[in-house]
Amino acid sequence: MNLHYNTQLFSQTLRAASQHLKINLRFVEKDYWITLILKKLSDSRFCDEAVFKGGTSLSKGYRLINRFSEDVDLAIVNTTHKTRNEIKTIIRHLEKDITEELTEIQEEGITSKGSRYRKSLFQYPSIQRNDPNNRLIVEINSFANPLPYQKRLIQSMVFDFLDQTNNRSFIEAYQLHPFEINILNKEQTLLEKLVSLIRFSLDQDPVPSVSSKIRHFYDLFFLAKDDDCMQCIQSDTFKQQFLTLLEHDRRIFDQPTGWTNRSIAESPLIRNFDSIWSKLKEQYQSELSALAYRPIPDEKEVAQTFIRLSQRIV
Repeated sequence: MNLHYNTQLFSQTLRAASQHLKINLRFVEKDYWITLILKKLSDSRFCDEAVFKGGTSLSKGYRLINRFSEDVDLAIVNTTHKTRNEIKTIIRHLEKDITEELTEIQEEGITSKGSRYRKSLFQYPSIQRNDPNNRLIVEINSFANPLPYQKRLIQSMVFDFLDQTNNRSFIEAYQLHPFEINILNKEQTLLEKLVSLIRFSLDQDPVPSVSSKIRHFYDLFFLAKDDDCMQCIQSDTFKQQFLTLLEHDRRIFDQPTGWTNRSIAESPLIRNFDSIWSKLKEQYQSELSALAYRPIPDEKEVAQTFIRLSQRIV
């Protein structure tokens, strides 16, 4: 991918893609830079060591959701027989490989670097003057248990535009073809998001804690409609899969304080969903409307989807 080296043509193409796809220009631009990061991952010597996961993987790898995130979430696999120093080296070099064309910014509350985890904030050179949204967060960790995963094709919105308008020569000239990377299975992503919401709802002050994960409700709505995920949800093993992942997270994560000693039954999302949702639904509406490039589901439908999911884990 090298279209961004031709600044004028890059700007013209992004604007044309935005108009053709009827997607806000800032989303088309951010998508290009996210795709570039993932392309560099596919070309990296550490490609087989990493799995793309999280909400952005649902839109980029499965095309299940129509929202944007500024996060690129990667997990390192096969860590059992690696030393702590080996894991740290892989994470550090992988981040360097995939972000070489971005500018890192240190920001308190975001930047975090440890031996098994790195979270870094980067800026890209936006075609829109003084664009405050020209930032991406790259998160790489080695304790997320990213299994099972599969190879999936990734392509940019710019590619979609050029492909739909029969501009194949342009795709060839600027190396904009789709490519493959490892992506966490969508069924596992569903479980992770469900566990995350339950975990954060066990905070002593659950409303702001769950609010920070409001996008999970949107993602779960679309995951629950997917045929493969529906089979997973309806299977006899769904509850046990959920509980296994929950126990994994109890061992790994100590935040929010005290959650590891509390049962699922204590979660307000289980015990009194209507009450907590009444305090969350306005944020769902405002936050997801700002992030989505297609109309978002009605909050009542989103609530009903979560209730149906919660009935499968109690």
